[in-house]
Amino acid sequence: MKVSIIGGGGTRVPILVGALLDLQKRLDLTEISLIDPNGERFAAVDKVVSAIVQDRNSTVEISHAGTFRECVTGASFIIAAIRVGGDHMRTLDERIPLSMDVLGQETVGAGGFAMAVRTIPVVLDMLNELREVAPDAWFINLTNPSGIITQAMVSHGGFHNVVGICDAPTSIGILLAYLLKVQPEDLVLEYYGLNHCGFVKGVYALGHDVLPQILSMIDQVPDFEAMTHFSPAFVQRLGKLPNGYIWYYAFKRESLAALKAAGETRGEEVERLNAQLFADLKTTDDPKVIYDAYLGRRENGHLAEEYRTAMNLKSAEGYSAVAMDVLLGLAGKGQSVVPVNVMNRGAIAGLALDDVVEVPSLITERLIRPLAVGPIDRESQLLIEQIKLYERSLVDAVAYRDLGALIEALALNPLVPSPAVARDLVLAFKEQEAPYFDSFK
Repeated sequence: MKVSIIGGGGTRVPILVGALLDLQKRLDLTEISLIDPNGERFAAVDKVVSAIVQDRNSTVEISHAGTFRECVTGASFIIAAIRVGGDHMRTLDERIPLSMDVLGQETVGAGGFAMAVRTIPVVLDMLNELREVAPDAWFINLTNPSGIITQAMVSHGGFHNVVGICDAPTSIGILLAYLLKVQPEDLVLEYYGLNHCGFVKGVYALGHDVLPQILSMIDQVPDFEAMTHFSPAFVQRLGKLPNGYIWYYAFKRESLAALKAAGETRGEEVERLNAQLFADLKTTDDPKVIYDAYLGRRENGHLAEEYRTAMNLKSAEGYSAVAMDVLLGLAGKGQSVVPVNVMNRGAIAGLALDDVVEVPSLITERLIRPLAVGPIDRESQLLIEQIKLYERSLVDAVAYRDLGALIEALALNPLVPSPAVARDLVLAFKEQEAPYFDSFK
């Protein structure tokens, strides 16, 4: 089996390669093909990858492709984790909105909008070649904003062998297992929503819904708010467990104020950390030590150290674990149920069949089927419907390169305060992130 990784110079790649090598025998894996347009980053990350391969004494061929076509030809699976424009574009994505008192978050806010504008055309171009050289391959999308990119592939790429990956739902399960002192596999979550907009409405252990028990105990959990963004009182009133990104929608003023007060945006922090990583990798004789230290620094402040240690969480491992579960299931190496981003097919009532949603899905050989989530409350239904309208309007505007439609789409985002602000944001992106916006008319 051949697996291709698009974005081979990305900081997640060593973890992905290591996870694939761990499954070498189960997958009958023979080749991992990598490609990245940034030669310097590619070479730096390759030092870490080579060290991982050497440690495992692996016989899997790690190939470096010169073109996308070469990389994916004959592949059974394509894993895409790309950042069009590089780290500095993420910094602009977040800073431009903040300068207008608008949330600049990388995925759910105006920052995610700008990233999608840059990324959708690149991914749609990939599909044109993929159909020619690997028509039966499955595309595992780790590129943010995952739900929007996956939606573009479905609705404008006509490509259905695609699944979007996010570790947020499974991370909720890990946290709950830690709080309940059980193993994550002992719990089944009733999860529903969109990428970075979801809720847990049931938590089953041995067939019993223990969500009421969880809600009653969370006010006794030290640092619950630090771990989740939410006070126990808010979650108890909600009656369900929100994905952490719901914070941005439920507490617009507070989340904006917190980001402005931080001084440094997350994009600026990651850009700084990544620049240091690649500088250190150029000169080191021990790339794994440098890389492991980088992962620790990158996660500082996102979760208290004692909880990260107790829950055995490391940067990007959640993504790779979900991706490997999906890959194993699709390869026919065992069925599983995993929360992923796929076509709705009726899983959430009221949404279109081809709306990409994030729900638990049965994954078996060459097939993914979302599971129906049942009735959901009106409040979360309305939020999901509004965000899906924004996502699909954005995808259409990018596909047709329509500037007016692009502004109208951004105005639909619940985190953008008015159509006038949406226009100002799009014009600012057009000016500061050229040439990615130049072709819109």
